[in-house]
Amino acid sequence: MMNLRYAAPVEGSDSTVVITDQVDIEALAAVYRRVHAADLHLVDHSTPTVEERLIWTAQAPGFRAALAYVGDELAGTVMGCPLPPETLWWRDLTDVEDPDLAVEWEGRTFAVCEAFVLPEHRKHRLGVRMVTDLLDQRAEERVSLAVAETNTRVWHALQRLRFQHVGDLVPFPGWRSHRMLVRALPLSSSR
Repeated sequence: MMNLRYAAPVEGSDSTVVITDQVDIEALAAVYRRVHAADLHLVDHSTPTVEERLIWTAQAPGFRAALAYVGDELAGTVMGCPLPPETLWWRDLTDVEDPDLAVEWEGRTFAVCEAFVLPEHRKHRLGVRMVTDLLDQRAEERVSLAVAETNTRVWHALQRLRFQHVGDLVPFPGWRSHRMLVRALPLSSSR
């Protein structure tokens, strides 16, 4: 069953955000490769392949994605899934102050697994719009995501959304270190 919700266009642009549980892996992989063209030589972007990562996320129970379109062009996505109690999401997390942080139960955490926007469309704030539209629908207590330490543009945007740095990890062998971030849901809450 396909589950769609169309968000209103972004003011001042021809951008639209769609929330769905169905995605075109090949189309998303093509956008990903354009976004990360300068870094595709890094292990972070090749092992596992972007197609493998997108498929793993899209097949996870409770999967949802926000897809951004500018006109008819797919411009990016934010996609994730709820974490199950037996998740490996928190494995190898270092510098954790709260030992209960990595304890999961049904309904505790929604994990953002992939997020990217074509550079030519970032001026529309599509990344923030996708995050907001996707997470405003979530019933979980919190959201978590990992950002490469070198990705300062995204790091600063997430700090403005009140995400908290809770530790560091290397998501896959050979990858750069990533900052693990957590924030209470809903986003509109003052929690």
